[in-house]
Parts: sequence; C-alpha cells; structure tokens
Amino acid sequence: MSLFGEKCARCGTRTRNKEDDKAICEICAQEMHLLIEAGKEALRVCPIDGTTMRKEIAQVVVIDRCPTCSGVWLDGGELDQMRNGAESEALMLMATGLAYPM
Repeated sequence: MSLFGEKCARCGTRTRNKEDDKAICEICAQEMHLLIEAGKEALRVCPIDGTTMRKEIAQVVVIDRCPTCSGVWLDGGELDQMRNGAESEALMLMATGLAYPM
C-alpha cells in the first residue's frame, strides 16, 4: 500500500477504503450498493413511448431513465434527495473556495 492509498478499482481515485480485499473509494462503494438495491426494483415502462426504462445514478439517487426519449421517472422523495445533495455540494464548494483563495 502506498503512502496515499491504493487506486480505486472502479474510478482510479486514491483511497484507503477496501471491500472484498479490493481498493474502492467511498463514492464508488456507495454507488455499487445503490445499483445492487436498484436491481431488486421492478423495471418501469416509459409512459411516453413504452420503452423499458434503465436504472441510472444521479446525485447518489437511483432514477429510471428512458433510453429512447430520455424521459426520467423519480420515485417519491428522490427529487428532494437530489436537491439536498446539490445544495450540500454547492455549500462545500463555497466553503472550500473561502478557505483556500486562489
């Protein structure tokens, strides 16, 4: 193990986090768990064109997206989760900018 940690097997980011003896960063680990849980959900059909929707991750939320028309289906509370995630990220970026002026 290097001083800065091993590279995440999924995205290449340096991390000290491991699962199943493989280096994986916390963000990738969280996304992998979300995808596993999403696999247990029933697939939805797009209400616009009838195509089976795909599961995708956006702002650490699993959403259903139509591969044909790009329509998106959000379950109850997912829009609020995405909004809260975006607000938190914006606050962190602002705080970082204030702490480390360029």
